[in-house]
Amino acid sequence: MKAPLAVVTMVYNEAEFLPLWLRHYGAQIGLGACHVIDHGSEDGSTTGLPGVNVLRIPRSPQDDDRRARAISDYCASLLAWYDAVISVDVDELLVADPAFSSGLVEFARNWRGDVASATGFDVIHLPDEEPSIDWSHVISGQRPWLRFSSAMCKPALIRSAQRWVPGFHNIEGRPPVLDAPLFLFHLRYADLASGLKRLNRTREQPWASENAGLHQRMADTNWEGMLRAMAGLPKRETITLAPHDPALMEWRTRVEQSAIGREHERYRLDLHLSGDELWKLPERFLGRF
Repeated sequence: MKAPLAVVTMVYNEAEFLPLWLRHYGAQIGLGACHVIDHGSEDGSTTGLPGVNVLRIPRSPQDDDRRARAISDYCASLLAWYDAVISVDVDELLVADPAFSSGLVEFARNWRGDVASATGFDVIHLPDEEPSIDWSHVISGQRPWLRFSSAMCKPALIRSAQRWVPGFHNIEGRPPVLDAPLFLFHLRYADLASGLKRLNRTREQPWASENAGLHQRMADTNWEGMLRAMAGLPKRETITLAPHDPALMEWRTRVEQSAIGREHERYRLDLHLSGDELWKLPERFLGRF
């Protein structure tokens, strides 16, 4: 008999996000089912983690193709012991819709498909209205504003061996299908100061090629301007994120239809479909991340 669910991430010097990631997923599936691939961390963030599975690999230039291959293989191997496996970045928190599941384990047990894709949102900091974040406290109580992002609509849970493409935006040979009551909350833009601090690290680390990870190596002024532009979008408080919410259905449909004509491309969806409003997190999700 297999365990129901494991979750995997790869990290490098993630002293802010890794404790939050472990708190979120450990509370739902147990720390013993959390697998952290440490890509040569030097800040001590992956030491002293009792009960957590930490796999240490040598530090090397950031290569997203290599990373996708390695994590795909690792997740496939875990399926010998788990019914399902989740792969997410350390700044990505998955939440099963509480209207349908008590948490990720119940969601995984009830989901019968080989792959479950999450509907994704960037959690947005409003620097002129909200204080700096406290990562040790519940995020949803501090940052209620979301922006839809097709790039965050990721196939996050698998029940059979799959091959993710770099960035984990889709699985080889599979178009996007957003029918799961599963949401991904991306924290890259959840705090201005933390975001700039992390940007400095990713800008300085070695990369496999000159053109790799350009969005993680931009100038501080450009990144801050991008965040402030998102923070200035019109706000909408009436979104329910229910399956038949018209606004949610519209964006999910746009993502799925963007796959038409991309049958032979690496990325089977348009990664640049971004919400033109900020949506307020519905109350039933408060406290869930």
